[in-house]
Amino acid sequence: MIIVILLVGLVFFIFQYNGSGWTNNSNLNKKILIEQISSTQMSKVVYSHETIPNIKFIEVELTEEQIRNITDWINAVPTSTIKELNHIPSNISAGIVFRLKSEKEIRIQYNLESIFITRTDIKSTQVMYSIYQENLKCFLDEQLKGFYFGQDRVNNS
Repeated sequence: MIIVILLVGLVFFIFQYNGSGWTNNSNLNKKILIEQISSTQMSKVVYSHETIPNIKFIEVELTEEQIRNITDWINAVPTSTIKELNHIPSNISAGIVFRLKSEKEIRIQYNLESIFITRTDIKSTQVMYSIYQENLKCFLDEQLKGFYFGQDRVNNS
C-alpha cells in the first residue's frame, strides 16, 4: 500500500496536468536543431514621438551566431524553470519566430519580465510555456535599449 502511494506521488510530481492531458515538462522544451530551421524573423516594438506618439514594429536581422546562441540558450533551459501556460500575455515587446522545415514554428516572445515560448512542433496543438534563461533575457534587453521614446524601460533584475 505504501509503495502504491509513493508511486502515485512520484507520477504526480513528474507529470503535470495541463487541462488537455498529462504532459511531461521535459517534453515541452524539445531540443531545437539549427538544421531544422528554414527561416527566422525577429521584431520589436518601438515607441517614438513624431507629430504624435507612434508605435512601430521594427524588423531585426539576426546573424547566424545569434540564432545559434538563442537555440543553445533555449536548449540549455533546465526543466525546473519551465512553466506550462494556457495563454501568453499581450504586452509583448519583442519576438522571434523560427519557422521549421516541417512547416511548424517556434515563437519566442518577451515582455521585459518573462520569456514565453509557443511551439507547434511538439504536439498536434500548440504548446505554450515560460522559461527563465538569463543569457536570452540579456540579449532581448540589449535589443530593446531605447525602444520606449528613446528611454530604456527594461527591468533590471
